[in-house]
Amino acid sequence: MPKVPNSQVLQETELSDLCVLIVEDDEIMRLSLEDRLRLEGIPVRVAFDLASAQIQLLKGDVDMVVSDIRLPDGSGADLFHEISQHYPGIPVILMTAFGDVADAVALVKAGALDYLAKPFDLQEFIEKIQRNLSRIQDQNLSADSLGLNGETFRPGSGMLGKSTSMRRIERLIARLAGVDSSVLITGESGVGKEVVASLLHHNSRRADKPFIKVNCAALPQNLVESELFGHEKGAFTGATQRHIGRFEQANTGTIFLDEIAEIPPETQVKLLRVLQEQVVDRVGGTEPVPLDVRIIAATQVELDEAVKDSRFRADLYWRLNVINVHIPALRDRRTDILFLARMFVERHANEMGVPQKKLSAEAEAKLLLMPFPGNVRELLNILERAVALSDGTRIMAHDLMSLDEDHEEHTSSHTLRESVESAERQAIHQALVQCGWVIGQAADDLGISRKNLWEKMKRYGIEKE
Repeated sequence: MPKVPNSQVLQETELSDLCVLIVEDDEIMRLSLEDRLRLEGIPVRVAFDLASAQIQLLKGDVDMVVSDIRLPDGSGADLFHEISQHYPGIPVILMTAFGDVADAVALVKAGALDYLAKPFDLQEFIEKIQRNLSRIQDQNLSADSLGLNGETFRPGSGMLGKSTSMRRIERLIARLAGVDSSVLITGESGVGKEVVASLLHHNSRRADKPFIKVNCAALPQNLVESELFGHEKGAFTGATQRHIGRFEQANTGTIFLDEIAEIPPETQVKLLRVLQEQVVDRVGGTEPVPLDVRIIAATQVELDEAVKDSRFRADLYWRLNVINVHIPALRDRRTDILFLARMFVERHANEMGVPQKKLSAEAEAKLLLMPFPGNVRELLNILERAVALSDGTRIMAHDLMSLDEDHEEHTSSHTLRESVESAERQAIHQALVQCGWVIGQAADDLGISRKNLWEKMKRYGIEKE
């Protein structure tokens, strides 16, 4: 089969979803390394000292750190030890002058990935970076092949989705395992904020402690403080006995405050005290109760706008938003749709006790074109209904009934994209059949790498017949 020349769809930068942080105080060197990485299509962040490096690490999308061993406000050793403690799994490569080689070697023995002695050749630098980023990607691919389920989590595995954004969220979850910082999860309704909150807790050092979920929008306005902070007997009419609030229930563990924007202003003040002082004041109580609680909050509201409008306290916002995790809408990560759809179909069939079903090609095409205003929750509901009501073992396009079936405009705007993806799927399948499903040969015929082909086979659900 002839190679597909210059195909925009088939040719992707293999390492384009992995980010490198360069920590270097010399501006010329920093810019040189940054430019060289960008030329290779590798995302890069830069920092000039320990403080700015810490800010970049908090963003959660760094996969590798390359740091000078001498920095204005500390050393590469300080940075390495902080990463080892708070961001386990991020490899560190050190850059060092000749006189500091012994220090670099000692850090490699302590767990650093490698070192580069200055002056070094830029090509040597790029090859070392590419080689080690490829190892990270290989680990992710290996995790993909395990067929992970909801009971198992490995960073980068693709359990949350196959898109770059969701893989980065997975890696961030892993890196926060040893951190008790407050987390604010943002995103539209139905994107999976509670799922991410649950993973943050169950992959933390508090995993065996309580995980208390609170829907702030569902709390009665007159009982918000009592529900959150508890009350003493006789605190108000009807308080016939002491009530332990949600924060005390979560002590030593994690509390998840969903729809945090719905907290009344007067309660926001008391919540701020909990975050600042780690104590809770029961309604009607005289003594503060000490707490050890990690707070994870979530909202579909733009809290920064709520702060500007004086609907949400700025000081509380910054206390909650130490680490931000933004989950994109499903329509903005369409590579996740079929992966999630197949997983949901299998799950629903198991729960209903019916034979396993598969989505037809037409059904999958329809799913790819749906707008999903309700995001993952809507997809879940659509497929639950389809599994329950469809005939036979195949789910057809007409079995997929959304809340809004008028997608004509949306469909027409995506006709070209659908055609391109369909053509790519057919080309990959044809190449595999013609070479007897030999991955290496098929990749060569298509003009892409084995890793790229493997990813595309997983994305399109192409399996050996």
